[in-house]
Amino acid sequence: MWKKIKEHLNASENTNIVKAFVNPLRAIKESNEELVIGCPSQQIVTLLEKQHLDKKITTLARELIAPDIVVRFIVKKLSDMEDLQPLLPLTEALSTDHGKRTKQRSTLLSNEYTFTTFVSGPSNKDVYESALYVAKHPGTNRNPLVIYGGTGLGKTHLLNAIGNFISGKNRTACYISSQKLINEFYKAMSENGLQKFHDTIMSYDFLLVDDIQFMKTPGIQEEFFRMFNEYHHAKKQIVITSDRYPGEIREIDDRLKSRFDWGVTIEIKPPELDTRVAIVRKKAELYEMSVDDDAVFFIAKNFKNNVRQIEGALKTLQISAEIVGRKEISKEFASDRLRDMIRVKTNITMDDIIKMTATVMGVKVSDILSKERSKQVSLSRQIAMFLSKKYTGNTLVDIGERFSGRNHATVISSITRIEKLFIDDINIKKIVEKLEREIEDMKY
Repeated sequence: MWKKIKEHLNASENTNIVKAFVNPLRAIKESNEELVIGCPSQQIVTLLEKQHLDKKITTLARELIAPDIVVRFIVKKLSDMEDLQPLLPLTEALSTDHGKRTKQRSTLLSNEYTFTTFVSGPSNKDVYESALYVAKHPGTNRNPLVIYGGTGLGKTHLLNAIGNFISGKNRTACYISSQKLINEFYKAMSENGLQKFHDTIMSYDFLLVDDIQFMKTPGIQEEFFRMFNEYHHAKKQIVITSDRYPGEIREIDDRLKSRFDWGVTIEIKPPELDTRVAIVRKKAELYEMSVDDDAVFFIAKNFKNNVRQIEGALKTLQISAEIVGRKEISKEFASDRLRDMIRVKTNITMDDIIKMTATVMGVKVSDILSKERSKQVSLSRQIAMFLSKKYTGNTLVDIGERFSGRNHATVISSITRIEKLFIDDINIKKIVEKLEREIEDMKY
């Protein structure tokens, strides 16, 4: 259906328009009642509407498919996990006879994500080197390798890079998101095929699991614990990613957490300015874009939270430049076309900090503001006071007042304690740093 519509658009529309707007689209659902089109960004959806292509596509669908068909456009990035790794590799393997274990080919990996295309800097050098090390020396003293950090910082890139590297060395990798692992597990259960599911996963040399924080169901945790032990015993490499330090994920069984401690756990942090500049240049080269130095610096300065933002900005500029026939991206052009994507700096309030602290620490806002003195609540309160002093313009008296009328001496004592714990207690340091990153993200 979608193929027919694309053929008509190719015949009737300008080549640049088709390249910029139609080629990035994918059919997510096709039936006589509904056609759902996936767009890689909201920017594409908006530009489709401005070019009236959404109406043209709807008209063609009603002419070619059904007169009353509904056409919907949704944002679905092509780098989403289900796009990078469709169901085919594991599902196909599960449908075959596994009386004997046979080595599978690696699951589908993104060719774009390699060690060569990964830009290393001070914020991620240790992570990069660890990923490259396990690719070259699997099953040694960094097994498992656990990489944690915020969204869009390169965790998925490194998993794919490992898979691509070892696939060229006649080894195979099972690259899978924890959500897909759960789905395959329950499908195998419903079809009485758990052993086939297990044997399929075990047939690879590397197990690369993305977003372990979603693996909260006890049944899959039991199975993953079993597979983990077998992989480790066979000296086959395991690499896991998470959006936070695994010890903070309460739903994950302590037995699994203890297994993660067998290897190396390392954080990937947001890139600093120099690294972001290098990322912009690298991505522009990859996308075959000409971006002048001032524009490179402008993009790097304004998109500071993660690499995915930079990619989105460059793709927006690429499409905009193609539409107007522009050969090189200047700072002025970038500033004009990206103005809606650049967030305005906002003030952080004590209430913002209290809410974030309560969420991370697993307590209620009302508990932090109460007189309760339990260990968890007291620690949460002290962290919130420490961060309020650091990130707001409020005085010690103001902070004390907001925390149910506590005096400034109590506030000073709380701040001093967190400063000491930040140095002496690695877990407290990680919690405070996580909150600081979230606060920095809120500021822009």
